Amino acid sequence: MELYIGYFAGFLGTVCWVPQAWKAWATRDTSGLSLAANILFLLTVTLWLVYGLLVTDWPLIFANGCALLIVLSIVAAKLKYK
Repeated sequence: MELYIGYFAGFLGTVCWVPQAWKAWATRDTSGLSLAANILFLLTVTLWLVYGLLVTDWPLIFANGCALLIVLSIVAAKLKYK
């Protein structure tokens, strides 16, 4: 049961960033996004991913691997569409 809760929490925590990434790329408007905050969050999910890999925790690996890609796309959009 704990595993399902972990995957569900990871899914919700990851999917909440998809609309932001979609909007940033679709509109090319990133003026409302903080580059510093997104880079800090990118560092956070990267460290959680590394931790998940070290302890072989699949929900952490799954959630933070996906979040890393999504937040990386937000940072890329912010840098491209200053």
